[in-house]
Amino acid sequence: MITRLTVALAACAFLGLTGNPVAGAEADTAVDVRANTLVQRMGDCLGQAKFFSVDAEIWQDIESSSGRRIQADRTVTLQVRRPDRLHAEVHSPRRNRELIYDGSALTLFNQMENFYGTVHTSGPLDEAMDVASERFGIDMPLEDFIRSDPHKDLLQKATSGVDIGPVTVLGVACEHLAFTQENIDWQIWIENGARPVPRKFVITYKDEPNSPQFTAIFSKWDFTTTLPNFVFEFEPPTGAVKIKVKEMKAQLQSNKPESKKSEAK
Repeated sequence: MITRLTVALAACAFLGLTGNPVAGAEADTAVDVRANTLVQRMGDCLGQAKFFSVDAEIWQDIESSSGRRIQADRTVTLQVRRPDRLHAEVHSPRRNRELIYDGSALTLFNQMENFYGTVHTSGPLDEAMDVASERFGIDMPLEDFIRSDPHKDLLQKATSGVDIGPVTVLGVACEHLAFTQENIDWQIWIENGARPVPRKFVITYKDEPNSPQFTAIFSKWDFTTTLPNFVFEFEPPTGAVKIKVKEMKAQLQSNKPESKKSEAK
């Protein structure tokens, strides 16, 4: 499942760059062989990892109540243990949230207002993220990189893709790739070497006025520190109030920015 904040494909505005096309999820896609291979390597790295953690700094164009275009920022910390554990923290100047999945229940905790909602569910992470979207009305932070097959999720609607070439992201040598789909363009910078993790991710929303962007910068990738069970256990803090999931969903929907991008990403 490709969501607004996690898929998208960068339009090849680089008309002089060409490559051999490969078939994607759609029969008429034209994704450069090398671009496809690099995303596949990244997807295998993340999808086959038994556990990992990562931080991301996110910048997103939104329209303020006065009509000004501004950049809103937030940080995301992800701790993933396959097949069925996730702990995500999202922090911004306005709200702090935790999303925790322990294999039997999915909990969303609003730290600033000290309330939480829980949905009982089981199954692998892909299914839990679908439940989060359906029951809470949110998307998991950067969910395409959490799912079991990131390559499939990212490229399933791609109409073209190209390898732009080598660059550095915060001093890390990467390969810059760009893809396009019907309403969204996206770019990804994948680290060169034995650990092909994403270092930067940019989405351009072509179907919105002035084509706003979403940017994520990844850091502190960790595939060696084990993640014990307590990382994925939720203990309500003192005074925390449990509310019905439908009430939490209504609050989340009412607090979303006017831009149609998901605040939970």
